[in-house]
Amino acid sequence: MKAICGIIVFLLSVSSLSAQNKQRMASVINTDNLKKNLYILAGAEMEGRETGTRGQAKAAGFIADYYKQIGLAPGNNGNYFQNYPLIKDSVEYSVIKVNGQEFKYHADFTFPLTLNKQEKVTASEVIWGGYGITDSSFNNLAGIDAKGKILLVLSGEPGTHRPSRWSNFSAGAKLRAVAAAKAGARAVFIIDSTFSTAQNKFAGSISIRPAEESGTTKAVTNVYIISKAIAKVITGDQYEHLIQKADQVAPVDFHKTLSISVVQLMHHESLQSSNVLAYLPGTDKKEELLIVSAHYDHLGIREGKIYFGADDNASGTASVLELARIFTKAKAEGKGPRRSILFLNVSGEEEGLWGSDYYTSHPVYPLSSTVADLNTDMIGRVDTLHTPLDSNYIYIIGDNKLSSALRPINENNNNTFTKLKLDYKYNDPSDPEKIYYRSDHYNFAKNNIPIVFFFDGINKDYHKFTDTPDLINYGLMTKRLKLVFYDAWDIANREEMLVVDRHEK
Repeated sequence: MKAICGIIVFLLSVSSLSAQNKQRMASVINTDNLKKNLYILAGAEMEGRETGTRGQAKAAGFIADYYKQIGLAPGNNGNYFQNYPLIKDSVEYSVIKVNGQEFKYHADFTFPLTLNKQEKVTASEVIWGGYGITDSSFNNLAGIDAKGKILLVLSGEPGTHRPSRWSNFSAGAKLRAVAAAKAGARAVFIIDSTFSTAQNKFAGSISIRPAEESGTTKAVTNVYIISKAIAKVITGDQYEHLIQKADQVAPVDFHKTLSISVVQLMHHESLQSSNVLAYLPGTDKKEELLIVSAHYDHLGIREGKIYFGADDNASGTASVLELARIFTKAKAEGKGPRRSILFLNVSGEEEGLWGSDYYTSHPVYPLSSTVADLNTDMIGRVDTLHTPLDSNYIYIIGDNKLSSALRPINENNNNTFTKLKLDYKYNDPSDPEKIYYRSDHYNFAKNNIPIVFFFDGINKDYHKFTDTPDLINYGLMTKRLKLVFYDAWDIANREEMLVVDRHEK
């Protein structure tokens, strides 16, 4: 009995000591460090950190140098970088002809270069498809025979004050291209009422894409955003009628025989981008791995303006750097994690989760022994749904999708230490923003790796050049980061590996 009591006392003392270590290390998280690194990452020298550019390479170099400075080992077999290939596409020439009338690229139409693969498209018939939306609640293409035809649709979506992905220029174009491919269309022409906005969105004739297409990439057909001038030549006196009736689920019956051809001549150049990886080996469970991730890329320079990307996502990147410093310090003091930790900074998120897709397709450490991914993407601001007086919150996404153990860990740490309001709004599968699918954790979740995504919501400067470091709430960012740290500490040191026992979307 005395022996049993002694064991119990010993285990309790070990647990108490671990909790004390956790709290003490959390207190070392330094707001000034976060601010310093965020200002560097979101500074003018980084030129907006667009994937495949000089600015992104500079940011990658800074991150790697920081890891080296704090004594953290390279995460890719002696290399801090995991390079992945890109292709730079540029338009040399493109023209649309409708019954012999010629329309010029950029002046009359534009397109997302990453989607269009065919250099020549011809058709002799056009069919109207409303908004071209195909989802469970609104399907314009049901019953429409678009095979071999040009599918003519309208941009945006009907009657909503909360736009979904269908209203986003890039995402909406791809969704319609996928839908058109399924319907057998030769191409999809999207009429955009604000064509000048589309011109600016797809400004220039250069785009970058991964050299390796994802295994989950869906087949798409060529997509073109066209001006009202082209649309009127195609539809004639039916144009206004079609636009007025576009909100109907079943589109107005319109099809027309005419000659349409599209030619696009492209030039392709090989480039590369990099994920930045640093590795902290564990102790008795070092074969198991926790990933702490954030994307460090942003939108670069557009129309002469630097898109600084302070919240999106210098905040998450600076957070990963600070967590790396804290865990490295803990290990140096003999309090290192039982499981190994990979600090993973990925690029290509803004273009389509490229870097995390490449890592999960070419993992440096086995995905089978990767226990979880904690992803920070925007944790430094207050969104438009909250006020400065109601800022003590963080959105938690994906924590209950794959493992029933993650939410209790996160909620217990929050209730005990940080006392933030945990908001699960974006964890709801029915939420129109579909945030769960829009950051790098999703590529791990697709591979049955439990995840938690920490997110501050959409603020008024989201994806604008006004997302600057002076607008970050550094005290709030520090508090949110402490919750990430507590979760990372517990997952890295718990006795049992997280079990995948749920499969929610």
